[in-house]
Amino acid sequence: MTFIKCAHALFLAALLPAAVSLTTFPASGKTGDENRLKINISGTVVATGLCIFADPMPKDISFGDIRYSSAAGVNNLTGSYVRTLDSRMHCSGDIAGNTHFRFESRSGPPVSDGSHKLLPVSVGSGTNPSNKNLGIRLLVNGKIQDVDSDFSVDMKNPPTLEVELVQIHPDDNTWSNGQSITSLAILTLSFD
Repeated sequence: MTFIKCAHALFLAALLPAAVSLTTFPASGKTGDENRLKINISGTVVATGLCIFADPMPKDISFGDIRYSSAAGVNNLTGSYVRTLDSRMHCSGDIAGNTHFRFESRSGPPVSDGSHKLLPVSVGSGTNPSNKNLGIRLLVNGKIQDVDSDFSVDMKNPPTLEVELVQIHPDDNTWSNGQSITSLAILTLSFD
């Protein structure tokens, strides 16, 4: 699911003819004399940029089979689980200025790995609460980025976005063979 913040233009030219009328402010003096009138005009100019995600209905991201080892009653993930997040866009109009992405959790409040905010993960049926031992990191050009926080984007050189399933704490058998994991998030682009 995507959200695009779109703005509309306000044309100041339409305001100018109504702002000044010589009949309202009659000039005093002789022909050829110079008269000055100070005029203040205010308004808001809003950019008309528009960006649309190339795939407005992105597919689920699958980590495939997740492998783990179990020793002394503790489960530990084995291997690396990184997948690319499709954030390709088509933009038109005025997109100059500051643009921001925000990867926001729709599965409850973020979890922490001690230094960053991650997407929470549910193990088993979709009604289970998030599992305190797993999380999904957001990587922007290979660097960890907090979820639920804006980060700057250069639209001329868009970043590579990836998600990584990670183990936050040792697991004491809260997950087992054959269970599925789920997490929901939304990627938003905004201009300011």
